[in-house]
Amino acid sequence: MRKIKLKHEDLEEHLKEQIDFLNTSCILYDDGKYSEAKRIATIIRVLFHDTRNSKSLLGQLGLKSDSFYSSSLPLNKKSLSTYSGLTMIGMKGKDTLYYPKLDEMSFCVNWLPFESWWEEVIIRDNIGNAISRSSLIKNSTNQDGGAHVDEALDEIYYNLAKNNSLETEIFDGKSSTPIPNPEKATIRQIGHEVLKTLLIDYEKKQTAKVNIWVGGTETVVGSKPSSTPKSKKIGRNEKCPCGSGEKYKRCHGK
Repeated sequence: MRKIKLKHEDLEEHLKEQIDFLNTSCILYDDGKYSEAKRIATIIRVLFHDTRNSKSLLGQLGLKSDSFYSSSLPLNKKSLSTYSGLTMIGMKGKDTLYYPKLDEMSFCVNWLPFESWWEEVIIRDNIGNAISRSSLIKNSTNQDGGAHVDEALDEIYYNLAKNNSLETEIFDGKSSTPIPNPEKATIRQIGHEVLKTLLIDYEKKQTAKVNIWVGGTETVVGSKPSSTPKSKKIGRNEKCPCGSGEKYKRCHGK
């Protein structure tokens, strides 16, 4: 069947639609509909992913030569801990989970060429596997329900989403539970970066209500652990905000 090539203005209209889709899914995610992360990933795939048989929308519009907004905390290769550069942990007892940083907590901002941005390491798991924006988006869409549900998932992605390969847990006084949503919160933050790139003056602050924000921690041989600023200082003899009932110095303040 014969195909008719789209005009530039047709492609621009598609871009407006995709930006609207992305903004809507991001709003829904922030309202607690975390499954929207898969829709966000699918939209990003449409915008950026090129194959031998299809060309990305931004590629067709000639916009992949622009600079792209990166809010990732720099990766310290000497760190012994896991790393999640686009997220923070919002501690609120049993409901503790990963959140996107959005604008409120994006302390490190860079504008990168597309390939550098797309392949930048944004997660490193407990055995040193590096995950880029590209690999996270492709696994979410091609295998994990964004555009296709595969019968098996990439092992690194599976361990991130299902097996707590970032080794972060919340203690309730009796048992520890993995902190959920690292992959979803990261995809949400990538969506935020895309909107910051494509929309002039776009801003979105993190307004989630939590007891304390934690993020950017690292452990390096020969140095003390360091972290990004926290929104609230907890006294060592106060109850830990994780909800365990223990004093902070005997729980997450060790």
